[in-house]
Amino acid sequence: MAKDDGDDGDTGTFKVTEGWLKGEARTRVLGLQGWLQSGPDYATLGEYASESGVHKGLQSGSGTLGADATLHKVFTQLCSSLKTQLDAIGDGFTTLSIDMATVDTILQNSEDDAALTAAEMNMELANALKEFGGAPTAPPSP
Repeated sequence: MAKDDGDDGDTGTFKVTEGWLKGEARTRVLGLQGWLQSGPDYATLGEYASESGVHKGLQSGSGTLGADATLHKVFTQLCSSLKTQLDAIGDGFTTLSIDMATVDTILQNSEDDAALTAAEMNMELANALKEFGGAPTAPPSP
């Protein structure tokens, strides 16, 4: 990402340079995804999301929390739901990184792809008008 030449930093605008989406931006998104879906907290959440055992440190306490078995079940459901949502966010980051690489490629190739001459554009517009029963008008003289 490059700062615009006349930008003093107070406008909040930036210019995406060639390669930035596929490079630095994609690396940051994938880094965020890795942070979100790895590490001991994510692993512990996965353990809590399963019905497989004891949830260390989970205590029912007193009052309206209910029996240990009920608390265990509700906590497991909560962790399972949270893990599902984190996985969906992680999948979204993966998709975003692929989309950024695709957009970067499109932007880099756009100059070559946009080599439509004025004559070709007029021909395409005339063809489109014919499809709808219209007739092209003469282009303005330069």
